[in-house]
Amino acid sequence: MRNPATITLSLLLVVSCAALSTFLPRVVAENSSPTSTSSLTPLISQATPIPTPTTTPTNAPVSSSKTEPAKQLTKLVPRAIPEIHATICIPEDWTLVQGSLLDGGVLLATKEKIASEADTWSTGLSMSIDRNGAKDSDQKASVYALAMAREALEKAGEEASPLRESQEGAFHNIRFDFPVQGDQSLMVTEEMRANDSTGTVAVILWQMPKDETGSLEALKDSILTSLKLDPAQ
Repeated sequence: MRNPATITLSLLLVVSCAALSTFLPRVVAENSSPTSTSSLTPLISQATPIPTPTTTPTNAPVSSSKTEPAKQLTKLVPRAIPEIHATICIPEDWTLVQGSLLDGGVLLATKEKIASEADTWSTGLSMSIDRNGAKDSDQKASVYALAMAREALEKAGEEASPLRESQEGAFHNIRFDFPVQGDQSLMVTEEMRANDSTGTVAVILWQMPKDETGSLEALKDSILTSLKLDPAQ
């Protein structure tokens, strides 16, 4: 099964910062079954031996035990990322591994229990900080990040989504999604947050099993939204 390092080298070989292409984490090769959903069979009234006409209910009540995926989310708890004065909210039973982000390390937030970036995992995100790419290319961080994203999008193939751009305070955000085939098919979301005032680009890679996309999409959006970076870093 492929890992995020392989994904980044093959599809996202656009970042000149050596740390970005070196430290991205691996993906776990595990058999992940999609969550099964029991089908609810309506009750059917039994026929009565009485020959006179009777009324048979046609709309049997259906259990309301099913809820929308967003309502099934585990409560998120805030976790500090002191080195860059940032915060992220993740389920309390998830693992948070913090590398030396200012020196090219990687932050990991994973559903699986891991001890370091060398361990394999399937669901969660990695984040690295590119502090030199824009400066070395003599470009604004937002221009540099957009050029990287466009090249990565082209390499990702026809199944990739269009680029989505937004501005949030000091950060110019660029996001797109693409599938990765392997022993376990993945859906990957790449998000870049470029800060023109500091010249840095945060590169965030979220991944999840493709067959669990429906149940994990809301969780992904909640965690990415909760990731707050310090505009001065």
